[in-house]
Amino acid sequence: MLSGAASRFHVSLETDAGRIAECLPEPELAGNATAFQSAIFLKSWYRTIGPALGEPLLATVTHRSTGSVAAILPLVRRRTAGLRVVEFADGGVSDYNFPVLGPAAPTTPAEAKELWAALRSALSKDDVIRLTKMPHRVEADVNPFGLVSPLLSCAVRGNSVVIDDWSTYLRSLERMFRKELRRSWRLFERHQGAAFRQITDPVEIDRVMTAIEQHQRARFAGRGCRYLLDQPHITNFYRTLAADGIAADSVVLTALMQGEEIVSALLGLKHNKSFVMVRLSSGDREWAHCSPGRLVIVRTMQMLQSQGFRHFDFSIGDQAYKRRLGAKPSPLFAFTGALSSRGWPLVAYDRAKDTIRRHQSIDRFARRILGKDRSHSEGNAS
Repeated sequence: MLSGAASRFHVSLETDAGRIAECLPEPELAGNATAFQSAIFLKSWYRTIGPALGEPLLATVTHRSTGSVAAILPLVRRRTAGLRVVEFADGGVSDYNFPVLGPAAPTTPAEAKELWAALRSALSKDDVIRLTKMPHRVEADVNPFGLVSPLLSCAVRGNSVVIDDWSTYLRSLERMFRKELRRSWRLFERHQGAAFRQITDPVEIDRVMTAIEQHQRARFAGRGCRYLLDQPHITNFYRTLAADGIAADSVVLTALMQGEEIVSALLGLKHNKSFVMVRLSSGDREWAHCSPGRLVIVRTMQMLQSQGFRHFDFSIGDQAYKRRLGAKPSPLFAFTGALSSRGWPLVAYDRAKDTIRRHQSIDRFARRILGKDRSHSEGNAS
């Protein structure tokens, strides 16, 4: 156990994987973050992806005089180009990163800078900290790193919609799109045994997760893109998350099925009456005429909205179907800070990339030079 000190805050760092599982945020604190910082998500992550990515690390920041929790940061320490880099517990599976905020969380720039100074002191043996894909706030809670400059922009954005009434929501969509949805459902229902189902049985969970993996592997292969989600530690993560999360009623798995065939499936996280879509897949092209991916999303949203869910998050990525389903984009930001003199070149690199990204003409020129036109990007898992 290591500790760092600054005037107002105290930081404790835990690196033992077993102890981290015991120290993960309690449900009442995890509510002050995103679904990707829930105990279910993080326990699955630290058991599977964490050890494969680097050294697990949990930073707990408390108020020095009261002992009250200010923030808990689920992190990982790994080697990048010879540098000791500290990042959020992510590795490509967390769409949003956020410190879990407690009652002593900073609310002013001055307090946020003190927290950053305390964290920097505790991480003095490392070289750089890179915190990415962060919302500026979660409900009323302000991200303290958003109060510390300079902030960097993110290439990806969040996408979400709030639904108070289902009928009103449907009427808000384009008329032609509503007709397409009705037509797609009619086409799907024509198949004998066609049904929408929520999956809760352990055997069925395993079967649907296998189908998701097969669907996505085939989709990426058809596009000539490299598929990364079938690495053993990532496969184990999603299967662990699905099994444990459904048992704890914090994960939802739904599917469109024709008899025993899994046509389309959706895996998502429940969090404070919000639903975040994590993995979406559709099967053979013979089903393309009824847009099964779109249908399983809409049916899942309708089911959860009837149960009192209001906020539906389509996660990162700018696919057209998200706009058509009413999702509004929200910016995300990043924070890169040097922890040693060796970390400054990486900080400068991240800031230079941010400058290029903010100036679209420079960004387009750089992509042409590097052969990285956006039209050839492989997209996200959904």
